[in-house]
Order: sequence, then structure tokens, then C-alpha cells
Amino acid sequence: MKSVRYSFLFLVCCLQSFAVNGQRYAINTDLGVFAGTSYYLGDINPRRQFYSPGLSFGALLKHNISPHHTLRVNAYYGQFAGNDLDFKNDYQQFRAGKFETSLVDAHIGYEFNFLPYLSTREHPNAHSPFLFFGIGYSLVVSSTVDDISNGYLNIPFGVGYKYRFNPAISAGAEWGMRKTFADDMDGVANPGITGSYNFLHNNDWCSYVGIFITFRIFEQSFSCPAYKQPIVYK
Repeated sequence: MKSVRYSFLFLVCCLQSFAVNGQRYAINTDLGVFAGTSYYLGDINPRRQFYSPGLSFGALLKHNISPHHTLRVNAYYGQFAGNDLDFKNDYQQFRAGKFETSLVDAHIGYEFNFLPYLSTREHPNAHSPFLFFGIGYSLVVSSTVDDISNGYLNIPFGVGYKYRFNPAISAGAEWGMRKTFADDMDGVANPGITGSYNFLHNNDWCSYVGIFITFRIFEQSFSCPAYKQPIVYK
């Protein structure tokens, strides 16, 4: 069992993606909370960012496997709303559709740090912009739409920035989108020929924007046997 463990650590620290100028490596996990706002894009609101923002909050778990690579899991609650009467075009004024929907969105994904995020106890301060993407699922908590689905798959992606204040605490901000594979969140059917449906066209989108704070709950440091001489981070 020990030989398998050491072989894994050797492989991890010697892969090119893990190659930094140093002998010591650290794998650590952060648990935190998120708070901000959420909004919707779709048939009622095709393009206006931050339209009718609602309350959003949740929890996130980040497993830092190298200075540039992080695995993440999160679950966010968000409120979304739209009203045709908020828009001036004649078609929407005539249609007069509106909705309010609350979701719990969970996803697992990958996070890439543009700068080396050396979140070790030897280097407590670290910062980096990042991008993320993954696969997720949206569960409908409540809605004014009568025939809405109970839930649906989504593709999450977004950008953010994080800063570690000390070995145990970090904080940041992120802006993420969720492409949902459904078109009934707003109660407005996909426009087009009657009876037709395009899987990729006119799906409803969700967005979460906010700040987060995380606390380190696990850390394991080890030395890579590929380096015989001690080398410190630069």
C-alpha cells in the first residue's frame, strides 16, 4: 500500500503541470461560503446583464492539487425572475409573460489559476485570477411556472479572482454562467415552428455573481524524490 502511495506522489509532483521550481509540494482543501446575486437570460431577457437580480448564496469546496490546478464542487441557491412588460418592444408588451423561479445549482468542475497559487504554509500569501468550467445540475425549488421541469443538466463556466490572506483563510469573487439544457424556466416556449425544438437554441441561462471566503480544512505536504537538492520557491 505504501509503494502505491509513494508512486502516486512521485507521479503527481513530476508531471509537467506540477513543475514549479521547488522541492516541497502541498495538496490542500478549502471549504467556504458564497454570497451574491443571481439573474436570468432567456426568451424574456435575451441579452441584458444583471437584469432583475435576485438573492444567491451557497457553499463551495476547492481541492488544490497544484499551483495552477484546482478541483471544485459547489452548491448555490439562486432566485431568478423576468417580466415581458420590462421591455419596450410590442411583441413582449403583447405577450406579457412573467415568472419567478428559485433553483439549487450544484456542479463539479475544474479551475485553472493563471498565476502560481502557492498556497503553502511556507508561502501563505497567494493570489490569482482564474477560470472554471464543469458539469452541473439545477434543481427547481419553487416556481410560478406551472409546467416547469423538476431539474435539468447545465454547463457551468466563469471567471474569478482569489487571494489568500494567511495559511488558513482566502477570499475572492467570481462571475459564473450556467447554460441550461431546458427552455421552460421562464414559462415561455422556444419560439419557432410549432412542434419543433432545437436542443441548443434559446435555452435559458442562469448567472451567479458574488464573493466567497474559504477556510483550509486539510493539507498534506510532501517532497518530490525527483529533486535531490532542496530548492525553494521563487
